[in-house]
Amino acid sequence: MGIKVGGRQTYDMDGLIKEIEQPQIKVVLYFFSVEYERFEPHKALKRAFPQALCVGASMNGGWCSAGAIEKGIVALSLGADEVEEVFVTFKEGIKADPTRSARAAIDELKQKLGYRSVNPDEYLGVVLVDGLGLGEVVMQELCLEARLNLPFVGGAAADELTFTRTLVGLDGQLSADGLVLVVMKMKIPFYYNHYIHHTPGTASMVATKVDTMQRIIWEFNGEPAASYYAKMVGLGSVDQLDSQIFSNNALGLVCGTNVYCRSLVGMVEGKGLKASCYIEAGTTLHLLKPGDIIAETRNALQDAESYLPQMQGAILFNCTLRLLELKALKKVGAFHNLFKHLPYIGFNSFGEELFTHHNQTLTAIFFGRP
Repeated sequence: MGIKVGGRQTYDMDGLIKEIEQPQIKVVLYFFSVEYERFEPHKALKRAFPQALCVGASMNGGWCSAGAIEKGIVALSLGADEVEEVFVTFKEGIKADPTRSARAAIDELKQKLGYRSVNPDEYLGVVLVDGLGLGEVVMQELCLEARLNLPFVGGAAADELTFTRTLVGLDGQLSADGLVLVVMKMKIPFYYNHYIHHTPGTASMVATKVDTMQRIIWEFNGEPAASYYAKMVGLGSVDQLDSQIFSNNALGLVCGTNVYCRSLVGMVEGKGLKASCYIEAGTTLHLLKPGDIIAETRNALQDAESYLPQMQGAILFNCTLRLLELKALKKVGAFHNLFKHLPYIGFNSFGEELFTHHNQTLTAIFFGRP
């Protein structure tokens, strides 16, 4: 039947369920506003599709073929024509011990797969993680696991910038401290990638003192991080640092032609800088220059279409910082217009996952036809 998508800005689960309903549903993926938790959307979807795997996460606004959704719920279904087999694991405790939770999830997933070798051209992974935990630890463990040689694409659950409660769900379970890993053996071609609209400038610095697990950089090149960064971006005082400065002057790891954003989100005790992803001591970071977010997203879609000329759908994991930029530029509609010809859903996340934990990035899965 193909990929079915739907979205609602009110809690109309009956209408949403009708939009995504199809014979032999294998997987339902959904994203919802945190305030909708009281309606128990995870239970409603599982009741409607008891034979399907239902996986979801909370969002800071979402996307679907009908447009951008400030608050509400979006969902997508995949049927037996798209997915041959599906395997899943759900673990909690991601905040207290992300390594342990990730390892437990990986070990269970390998067992469910029967310890088979997986062909990354046939198998696709989706990862949804508590947005207030350390998604970078989860991705590190996944990348170190030789038996799961396949892409895991996804995002960190979000709330509406209160940073208090982010949710992930599997079937009838919903957790504010969870991790979901899904592996699908696909019957259709797919493509995935990460996209940013920043490029490296000439300035760089070395993080010489950090609190890795708290995501705090205390020193650059042996000097207090906040004052060093302020000087690098042309400010006279750390008092001038704000969210707009951080957004327009992101930091990034540069690996060949690839750039991985490491966004800053605030100052700590007037000296340190809080990042959206942990950074290890000795890491060289480059100041990044923002480009045209709409032009770069258009290029991203063209890139995907070059691999999948008969594209039939997409899932987007879009950074909340990108949403704030789109709002400031009044280009939310322009972003949606690039994708509206496709059945698609997406959500604005607290981090994007593909091989590593990204910031200010769009990670995406695109589906082709048989």
